[in-house]
Amino acid sequence: MSEWDYTSYWRKNYEAREAMAWGSSMVAGTAVQLLTAMPVTPYLITLGVQAGFALAAIPRALRVYQAKACLLGKELSFITLEEVMELVRGHPHEFYFGEAFQWRQMHGQYAFELQAMDVEAILGKRGRRQANVKGTRWIHGIGMAEEEPCFRPQDQRSIHHLVTGTTGAGKSRWFDIAIAQCVARGEAVIVIDPKGDKGLAATCKRACAAVGKPSLFKYFHPAHPDKSVRLSLTKNFGRATEIASRVAVLMQSKAGDPFQAFAQMSLNSVIQAMLICNILPTLVGIRRTLEGDVPGLTIKVVMAYGAKVFGEAEFNRMAESAILSAKVKDIEQKAKVLRRVYYNDIAKVKANPDMEGLLTMLEHERAHFSKMIAGLLPILTMLTSGEMGPLLSPQNDNEDPRLICDLNSVINADQVLYLGLDSLADPMVGSTIGSLALADLASTAGEIYNHRLPKPVNIFVDEAAEVINDQLIQLLNKGRGAGINLYIATQTIADFVARMGDEAKAMQVLGNCNNIICFRVLDSDTQEFVSKKMTPTRFKYVMRTQGNSAGEGGVLQGGNVGERLMQEEGERFPSALLGELPDLEFLAIFAGGDIRKGRLPILTGPAAN
Repeated sequence: MSEWDYTSYWRKNYEAREAMAWGSSMVAGTAVQLLTAMPVTPYLITLGVQAGFALAAIPRALRVYQAKACLLGKELSFITLEEVMELVRGHPHEFYFGEAFQWRQMHGQYAFELQAMDVEAILGKRGRRQANVKGTRWIHGIGMAEEEPCFRPQDQRSIHHLVTGTTGAGKSRWFDIAIAQCVARGEAVIVIDPKGDKGLAATCKRACAAVGKPSLFKYFHPAHPDKSVRLSLTKNFGRATEIASRVAVLMQSKAGDPFQAFAQMSLNSVIQAMLICNILPTLVGIRRTLEGDVPGLTIKVVMAYGAKVFGEAEFNRMAESAILSAKVKDIEQKAKVLRRVYYNDIAKVKANPDMEGLLTMLEHERAHFSKMIAGLLPILTMLTSGEMGPLLSPQNDNEDPRLICDLNSVINADQVLYLGLDSLADPMVGSTIGSLALADLASTAGEIYNHRLPKPVNIFVDEAAEVINDQLIQLLNKGRGAGINLYIATQTIADFVARMGDEAKAMQVLGNCNNIICFRVLDSDTQEFVSKKMTPTRFKYVMRTQGNSAGEGGVLQGGNVGERLMQEEGERFPSALLGELPDLEFLAIFAGGDIRKGRLPILTGPAAN
């Protein structure tokens, strides 16, 4: 096709008129032939020529008609769990993203033209019936004839997905289909859902039942403690300092804050001492120690470590002798006596710097110590009060029938954990639990990276701005080597900036998501961010000119009318149209510049019991 060729399908259907005119002339010629005695041969020749022109016009007329008809778009479609399972079996090395077509320069040209027209006038009565339909259906309609199931290589999930869209646009329903596929593949799935979407939880449960393994599903929700598993978010760590860091970072403070540094040091000292005593650190245990049980933990750690150095029987005699000679009256005095035993006897044989931090805390002036950790205790209190205590700090209790699990066990057993945070009712606690879960996942990913063969681990984070932290950035940066596939959903990129307080960190999150699934977004900054991921192109248009001129004295008049085929640079997919996408329709930008315009079927299936 010549670069000068240009046609618009949104004009009147002149080809249809041409076909009708030739058809009418064929009818008229036949009538003349029947009513007169004209020779047959000229009639047949004329009829053949007319038929040829009519047949040549019909395909072009149908193309214009179909192009306009497609502007109506399609109604909502549905897909069952069984159909999703069949897709996975039929495409074991691919991942299904919905029904889509490749968005090329041609489709951008069509959108460029339609934006300057009254689409309702083009569609006539059919267009008026759609006046109250949410969104602009012609966006998908211009390529609907090319629509087909959209599959991408399944191993590209490890370069992570960013899913954007305003409330109700389709983010959670996209999660439904993605989660069902991951479960069908027998992979571990962890869903972090701040708002507690019942549909997502039901999808996880139904998908596990659909593969014949309902026991794989694990449910956690602070608002439903009776239905929840008990979840330890401090069980998995490579070094004790990891637990201290993930708890201390929850304090609302600026970088370099001395109160946060002191709180982290105190946490580390307590946790190190617990590990020496073979006590698994829990949030309840840490809070109890910091609130006033430093002497009790001091006694335990000195006795435990002294027994390792001198033997249990001998050190018990040493400790008992020192306590009796000091005539101690309370537990704090006893702890201070054992502290002296450590420095006078144990440290001379084999010092342990890990426990000396706790011994230093014992001598710290109590009022000043309380002030220094004043920002930490409210967080620990929120996470350990009432039902939260046994939920997040589980103990082996025969009277509590609820299962105990942790994120590492979920991953190892390829289980499906739905982690509802109830952020609407209690945003601070919900955000804190989510941040702790991401920190725990980062630690688990590091352990997999260092010591185990990676396998796919799918992490879905809805409303990610509620829980985003430095550990999530680490997962995005380095999680691929541990098999981590991240799916992050947010409404706008401004949510990340507001949460992180730093635009550069927000860009770290966005820059590490190579695949972008964009549903309807109203925020102009988010629209611009998505648009800049696509290279611009050039669009054609016709410029019409006219002019007139008058000769000397106004006697001679002249004029001209002309048309010029022009080009101008524009967005491959107009960013403003991102705010007009109907529900469940999306624009996908995959790694490498593959742009797809798609629509999402709604996942259906038997109700979860």
